[in-house]
Amino acid sequence: MQPMEKFLVVLKGLGLFLLFSAVLFIIQWQLAENNVVMLSYKIHFLMFFVTLISLLTILVVFALEKKNIIGFIFLGFVVFKIFAIGYVAMFEKDFELNIVPYFVLYWIYLLIEVIFVLKLVKKQD
Repeated sequence: MQPMEKFLVVLKGLGLFLLFSAVLFIIQWQLAENNVVMLSYKIHFLMFFVTLISLLTILVVFALEKKNIIGFIFLGFVVFKIFAIGYVAMFEKDFELNIVPYFVLYWIYLLIEVIFVLKLVKKQD
């Protein structure tokens, strides 16, 4: 794969992630406006930024053609993210009240990461 093609893959991936994340934030805002469920934006930002850092790291590794370690990086960030959410759960009262919606949000971000990593690994082969 040419460097320009890799750059376009990186930009497309980041653009899709940012677009999908914006949709998730809009959905959260709409749910709060309609008094369906009130979720803390701090927890959502935590999940967003950990996922963003994970995807940026994976993209840098992809650009450097180190495909052997993409899976390890992905797994490390998944473990880090679950521990970060567990840490927040201990100190946020809001988390205990809405544990199911927060874990749905966690699984959505995890699904995005899995799809992203699978597409990158397929492109490297």
